[in-house]
This record gives sequence, C-alpha cells and structure tokens, in this order.
Amino acid sequence: MSKAKVEIYNGEPAIVVDGKAFPPMTITARGGDLEYMKKLRDTGIRIFYVSAATKWGVPGDENTPDGTTKTLSDIKDILDVVPDAYIILRLGLNPSKEWANSHPEEQVLFSDGSHVPVILDGHQIDGMVSFASEKWREEGANGFAELLDAIKESQYADRVIGAFLCGGGTGEWYYPGEHRMKNLEKGIYADFSEPFRKSYSKYLKNKYGTEENLRKAWKMPDATFDAPKIPDLSDREYINKAEEKVLDALMNWESVGYTVGKTIDADARGETNLGVFLNAADYMYCADFFAALNQATADTIIHFAKVCKKHTKDFLVGAFYGYFGCTDYYEASHCTGTLSLLDCGCIDFLSGPGTYNNREPGGVVAQREMQDSMRIRNMLYICEDDARTHLSTPSIQREQMQLYSPTDSINTLKRDFARDICDELQGWWIEIGGSVDGSGIYNHPDILSLFKRQQEIGELAYTLDRTKKNEIAIIYDTHSVHMVSDYTDKMVLDYFRTSDIHRIGAPVDYYFHDDMANPSMPDYKLYVMLNTYCLTDTEREAVFAKARKNHATLLWLYAPGFINPDGEKVMNIENIEKTTGFKTRLLDKTILPRFKVDPSSHEAVNLGSPDKFYGFIDRNVHSNIWTTYTELYTEFANPGFVIEEQDGIEVLGRYCANGNPAYAIKEMDGFVSAYCCTQVLRSDLIASLAKYSGCHIFTSSEDVLYANENFVAIHASFSGKRKIHFKKACSPYEVYEEKCYGENVDSIELDMKLGETKMFLLK
Repeated sequence: MSKAKVEIYNGEPAIVVDGKAFPPMTITARGGDLEYMKKLRDTGIRIFYVSAATKWGVPGDENTPDGTTKTLSDIKDILDVVPDAYIILRLGLNPSKEWANSHPEEQVLFSDGSHVPVILDGHQIDGMVSFASEKWREEGANGFAELLDAIKESQYADRVIGAFLCGGGTGEWYYPGEHRMKNLEKGIYADFSEPFRKSYSKYLKNKYGTEENLRKAWKMPDATFDAPKIPDLSDREYINKAEEKVLDALMNWESVGYTVGKTIDADARGETNLGVFLNAADYMYCADFFAALNQATADTIIHFAKVCKKHTKDFLVGAFYGYFGCTDYYEASHCTGTLSLLDCGCIDFLSGPGTYNNREPGGVVAQREMQDSMRIRNMLYICEDDARTHLSTPSIQREQMQLYSPTDSINTLKRDFARDICDELQGWWIEIGGSVDGSGIYNHPDILSLFKRQQEIGELAYTLDRTKKNEIAIIYDTHSVHMVSDYTDKMVLDYFRTSDIHRIGAPVDYYFHDDMANPSMPDYKLYVMLNTYCLTDTEREAVFAKARKNHATLLWLYAPGFINPDGEKVMNIENIEKTTGFKTRLLDKTILPRFKVDPSSHEAVNLGSPDKFYGFIDRNVHSNIWTTYTELYTEFANPGFVIEEQDGIEVLGRYCANGNPAYAIKEMDGFVSAYCCTQVLRSDLIASLAKYSGCHIFTSSEDVLYANENFVAIHASFSGKRKIHFKKACSPYEVYEEKCYGENVDSIELDMKLGETKMFLLK
C-alpha cells in the first residue's frame, strides 16, 4: 500500500503520499457519472473521497450489495477513469437498522424508560444507539477491519490512502432528530442508558479523582461515580430560558412587573442561572453532564481511529468533530471533546462544513474549528467546502445563498479557495444535492476551468515557504461552552466569526486557550480572548506568561475568568479583576450594552467611528438554510459588567446609558490588558487595537480578507474603491487575471464590485 501521512512541507502540514505533497483541493464527487469524473480528472484533481461502508453496517440483500462490495465497486469506477487517483474512504460506521433495533440496551434511554425513534441513514430505527456503546465500538471495529482487509487484498490497495470516519446524523457524529437528549412534548430527558452511565462515570473519575472532590464540586453529599446525576429539564433551562425570559420582557415592556396571565421579568435570575450563565457554583454537574456527553462521542472516534492505525499504519485517519459554530453545543455531542482528539496521537485531521450564515457574495464561509491548534500538532483541518453554485437546485439553498450566475459561483469559489491557501488548510469540494440539469453542480466549463487554475495555484503555493507569520490569535475555550446559554455560545463562537473577525483587515489564527501553555504555539502581538469565562488560576497564569514573552496585548471580552472551578468562590467579580487587572462591578440585571468611543482620544480606537454604537453585532447575520431575516436577538446583556473609574487605566469607551466605562486599557506586568465588558467588539475596534499593538492592517474597508506571507486575497463587501497596504514593497500579481498590479509598490487601490474576489501573489 502507498504511504500517506501528514507532515511538514515547506513550513506547514500537508498531505504527503509516497513523498509527494498534495495541495488543496480534493473532491467528494457524485458516484456513477464517469464522464463527469473525466472532466474533474482534467482539472488536475487527484485525491477523491469515496462514500464507503462496511458489510457489518450495510449487510445488503438480494437486491442491494453489501457495504464492502459496493465500496470496492465505487473505487473501481473512479480508478477506471482516473487511474492515478488516490482514494480516501468517506466511511460510514453507523450500525445497521437491524443491529440497532436488536440491541435496545445500547440505545439512548429517556427518563420514562423509553427509546425515541429517529431517522438514521435513511432508515427509521427504534432508538438512537448511544455513542458511548462499547458493543457498537467492538463489533463496528471488527467490520471496519474486515473492510480494510478486503481493500488490502484488492488490486486497488496502493491507491487507497485513508479513512474519514463518519457516524451519527449525516456522518457528522451528532445525535439525529429534534429530541436529541430531551423531548419537551413528552417532558422526558436522557441519557439513562447503561453505556452512557459507564462513560459518564469514567469521565468524572478522570476529572475529579475522588468522590470527595466530586461531592465538593457538585455540592451533593451523596454524589457517586457509579450513579452520576442526569440533569432534569428544569436544570437544563439555563441553555435557552434566560434569553426567552429577557426577550419576552423587552418585547412586552408595558407588562414588566405585572401579572397578565404570567409574570414577566426582564432580569432572568433563577436557581440554576445568573442571567446567561449557568449557576456554576451550585450546578456544576450540568456542565459536567454535557461535557461527558461530548467526550463519549470523541472516545468512540478515537476508538475507531486506533483500529485503523493499528491495522493499516500508513493510512490517513480523520473525522468530523469540533463544531464550534452552527451547531447544538449541548446535546448534539460533537463539540467539546476536541482536545482529546487532537492529543490522542492517532488522528491526522478533523473536518467540518463551514457555518451556514452569510455565505452569499460579499459574505464569508466562517469555519467551525480552531484549526491552528491542529496545525501546531502537525495535523490538518480539512474544510468541507460544500459550496453551492448557480447550478444547484433551489431546494439546496441556491437562492438563499444568492447564487444566480456563473459569476456568483466563480467569485465565491475563489473566496473559499483563498481561505484554504492563505490559512494553510486543506479542503474538499463536495456535491451537495442535485443540479438543475442533473449533471453536477460543478459541471460547468467556467467552474471546471477555475478548478484547473486553482490546482495550478495550489501547486505554486506549495513550492514557497509556507510558514505562517500572522500577528493576531483568536482564543476559544472549550470549558466555558457548557456554562453559558446556547445563544451566547452561538453569538460569540459562530455569528461573531461570520460578522466581524474576517473583516478586521488582517489575517488571524485560531486556538484553544489551553495551547497558550504549549511551547509549539507561536507568539502573537494580539490575543483576542473570546469566551474565556471559565479559567483556573493555573490557566490564567499560563495566559499571562504567554503574553509577557513579547509584551503582547490581551483583549478580554465580557466575563473573562468569571468562573473559577478551583476558587473559594466559584463565580465572583474578583475573578474577573484578577484576570483583566481592572476593578469591575457586576450588574445583576438586564442592560443594553451599547457604548461609544472617541477615535481621537486614543490610538487603540482610532479606526472607530464617533457615530457608531458598539457592544453588539451591528451587521445582519442571517441563515442561508432557513429563510429567516436574522439569527440575532435584540441586543442585551445579563448580567452586565462595568469597569470602575480607577487610577492607571485609560478609558476607551463609555456606555451610552450612563457614561460608565465599558472598554479600557492598561499596562500590566509585562503585557497590555484591554477589557471590553460586552460580549463582542466590532471589527474596526479590533483593528484599531491590533494596529496599536504593532500588527499590520492590510485594509480598513471591512471586506473579507485572507493573507499570508505569499498571498493577499480580498472579497468585496461593497461596490467601490478600497486600498490594500502590503507589509513591504512588492509586485502584486493577480493569479486569475494573470496580471501585475504594480512594480515594487507598498499599496494598491482597487475598484471592485460587490462579491468580486481578487487574489494576489506577492512577488
């Protein structure tokens, strides 16, 4: 068999097969259309993903081949047309319908003792199999090994180079169905199954060590590892009820404080929540339950990955997981176990489709992963670029994504490819749904010509020094995810990435905060601490130590370190003060988070506007799947936070309502601390702080921008002129026009139309 691995190639990780590196892009194409495959072959694509299954998962019958037989047949079809192609199996690992229904003891169990039917792989089954099922892992692994043996013994053995592990709903390792772990109509909740009980117990033992520690953290004197408590529906209300109560009050303000068939309260304090926060002091067990649920899925992926590596060590192994965007952060279970996957030593890449917000021309396909945490581990993030085109059927969101012409398709495909090249990611295109003429959504001469040119650009990019030297790092925290409401997570981890982060005018890298203690993580000039609401003393000191290395700036948002699981007081305003360096006041009520800045008052806000309100997302964030006008709620914060007037700070912004400081900056011991009391900070103010911290800003036009040391790409958010400032004098060469835009220049001015994309090689 061929030897495939992820290894450093010219400075960054790449897929390398028998010594040859393969740049983006690869493809998951429609099976059966061999003429289409020939056209894709002619573009230069050489890595194809083939949908695969095991005989155990798809037993087959007299009319349908089993999974192994069908997999080998589909591999043959590709290689008959592209004999020098390499194949990665897009391998479904779900059990068969018959297996699932004959093992009710392995299914998710609800509080009333029932199983809830779901649709999985097109079949209705009596209940979803728990991702913690050891029986599924064991028998599924045997079926996986049988498939690998069949491939080894086939004539295609040297062309199959990897397995992309898929399970759960749409292969993305989430629990399918609206019920997930609760069914509100029936008033029932899960998971009481024996497989999950064992997995939950294991998680708690690893985290707490002793039951004494568990009981102290949970404030439950009778808590045990063997029978851990499952949160009931009332204890799960912090996930979405806080916003519902506040919004109800804001929308029915004339009834606040009165009873009109119900009591309306704008200040959503409950036993299990403080505003949008879980009451972590008394209900830490809720966060632990959801973390354990997510970890069980990660453990199953790791199990199958180890089987693959043990059986076929030169295979690439990857999976969908780590969805910090466009997802259910709680019950879907494919999110917060990511770090264990990154550190297990048997997974080469993770993947996911981009978020489905604002994908239209002028927008951005924001990713869901912290891809640079993978990069420093010599792993890859592979974007599933499930880009629709003007050829897609309306039912597959062509019109929601505003793709009406070949030009629309070309510009968005250029935009997404630029992200992969500039951010040093891999990617695959995938046929999602059908095309209007049935021939394939990329089966258009202009798109195929584009793919061919992009393969050439990718090959060129891989001959250059690919070492990333970005200056801004966006820092996420997995531990905080289950301690705030679902909407807070979505706003900060998903919508904000769509609305503002890629409009700063400078490229950014993405990490988990845990990596700030990792010596492999590069140093940055600005760290944007996006959702670090939960920090231990040790974790906080690791962040400080990282910032001190080069006198960097830490930008803290909303409630950094508010929750300290090891603290004497788990939730305390003093935790924020220790983290940010600012004396702060908590407002246990709902506030409107609007604040204003004076750009002339300080260099750290000089790209802002005196006429704008800050403190919330002011761009429309809308879905490209559902036809809603906006995904955003009316802006509010609960609880609110205020910086106290104090010596040694410079106030950058003040709340509109009362003039209290909402944003300030100060010099700390070896680094700069900037604290903004609102959940998000607009792109122009992040750009101002970045520039103040010594970062290079390529453009202030708020276009979507991707850049590295070799390329700069811009995707126009409006029609008109904008200017790009390069780090040093160069001769920018537009790679699609094959045209030079100047000789030895440090800036260029462009007149672009909305949605247009240009990508410059910096000669």
